[in-house]
Amino acid sequence: MRFFLAFLLFYLTLFADVNTDTLKRADTNSKSDSKSEVVRAYNDYRNVYIRALMKDDDKLCRTCLSGLIKTGKKLHIDVSNYENKLKKLRIKKNKLKKKKSQKKLIDQKKPPKRLKKSISSKNKLKSIRWKDSQRLILSFSRNIKKSELNRFSLNNDKIKKYKTIYDIYAVLTQKTMFLKHSSVKKIRLAQFDQRTLRIVFDNDSKIKQQYKISGKELTIKMSSENRELRYIPLKYNQLKKIIVIDPGHGGKDSGAVGYKKYREKIVVLQTSKKLRDILLQRGYTVYMTRNGDNFVDLRKRTKFANKKKADLFLSIHANSVPKRNRKKAQGIETYFLSTKRSQRAENTLKAENVDISKMEKSGMNATLHLMSREKIFASNKLAIDLQQNMLSSLKTRYKHVRDGGVRSGPFWVLVGAEMPAVLIEIGFISHPSEAKRMIDHRYQKKQALGIADGVDRYFAKNP
Repeated sequence: MRFFLAFLLFYLTLFADVNTDTLKRADTNSKSDSKSEVVRAYNDYRNVYIRALMKDDDKLCRTCLSGLIKTGKKLHIDVSNYENKLKKLRIKKNKLKKKKSQKKLIDQKKPPKRLKKSISSKNKLKSIRWKDSQRLILSFSRNIKKSELNRFSLNNDKIKKYKTIYDIYAVLTQKTMFLKHSSVKKIRLAQFDQRTLRIVFDNDSKIKQQYKISGKELTIKMSSENRELRYIPLKYNQLKKIIVIDPGHGGKDSGAVGYKKYREKIVVLQTSKKLRDILLQRGYTVYMTRNGDNFVDLRKRTKFANKKKADLFLSIHANSVPKRNRKKAQGIETYFLSTKRSQRAENTLKAENVDISKMEKSGMNATLHLMSREKIFASNKLAIDLQQNMLSSLKTRYKHVRDGGVRSGPFWVLVGAEMPAVLIEIGFISHPSEAKRMIDHRYQKKQALGIADGVDRYFAKNP
C-alpha cells in the first residue's frame, strides 16, 4: 500500500508540474494586450483541458474552462459550448459535496512500475494501423525496450468504468487521436507529457487484451470475444491538412425558415461547430467562416479559404421546399461545383444563390467554364466520400434516413475556391420529421462524425 501511495504521489506530481507551468504561462499571457499572446494563452488552456479530460480531473477542467471562456471572449470566439460544460461541472461539484459518505475506491489490478528515467524522447510514432480485425499495430522510429513500456488497469466495478492504459516513452507527431472499435467505448492516443505517449482503452465492461513488443512494433491484440472493428486510420500528415468549414447564411440572412420556424442559419452553425471539434481532435487545422450569428458575403467565404490555403472547403446548408410539399421532400444531399445541373439542383440553387444579381451570374458562368477538370473531379470524389459516410453514421442509430445523392450545380458560394469544395445539404428543414432530428444535438453529432469520417476517407485515398 505504501508503494502504491508513493507511486501515485510521484505520478500526480509529474502530471501536475507540466500542467502548472503551462497554466502559469497561460494566466500571464491572458492578461496581455497583445492578440498573439492571448491566442497562445487560449491554446495553452485548451491543451491542458484535453489532458485534464483524459485524467478525469474535474478541478483542472474547471480552471481550464474558465481560462478558455475569458480568452475566447477577448478573441471574439464563440465560447457558449465551454460555458455549458463549466456549468455542468459546477453542478456536479455541488452534488459531490452533499455525498459525504461517497468513497473513491479504484481497483488497481497491476501497480504501475517506475520506469527508468534515462529514456530518449527521440523515438517517434510513425504509423498506427489495424490488422486482421483484432490487432492494433503501432510502428516506431526505433526499437522499443520492455523497460520503456508500462501497462496497467484502472477499474471501478461500482460505476462500471474500466480503463487499460499503455504508457510508452515516445513522441506523438500529432494531436490527440481517437480510434474506433465496436467492443471498446473509447480509444484515445495522446502525448501525456514531453516524453510519454499514452494509449487509453476506456470501456463500460472489462477489457481483455494481450500485447507484444517486436523490434520497432508494438502489437495490441484484442480478445477473440471482441466483435468486428470499425476504425479511423491515423494519418501521419493530418496536421498538415487545413479544413475550412462554412456554416451557411447568418446574421440578417436567416436562410430557410422551416417546420415550426426552425432557422437554417442556427441549425447549420450548431452542426458545423460539432464538426469543427471532431476534426480538431483528429489533428486537422480547422477554420470557420463564421463562429457566431453574423452575416458573411458569399464571395468572401471562398476568399477566406484561399487565404488560409485550405485543402478542403465544406459549406454546410439545410434544404427547404414550400409548405404544400413539405412532407414529400426529404433527404441528405452533397453538391459539387459544375456547369451541369439537374432539376433538383436547380431548385436548391434558387435558395442558395438568392443574393446574386444577373450580372454576377454571367460572371459566375464565365468562371465555371474556366474551371479545371481536375478540380471538378476532386470535388466530385470528396462529395461521394462525405455522402456515403454521413449516411453510414446516421443509419447506425436513425431509421428512414434518405439518400438524396451526390449532385452538381453552379453554386456561387463554391465559385473561386482553389481547393476541392462541396456544399452539403444536411436535410430538409421544412420536413416535419427531418427538421426535428436536425435540431437534436445527438443527431447533429452523428452527422458531424459522418462528415469527419468522409474527410478521413478522402485523404486516405488522396494523400
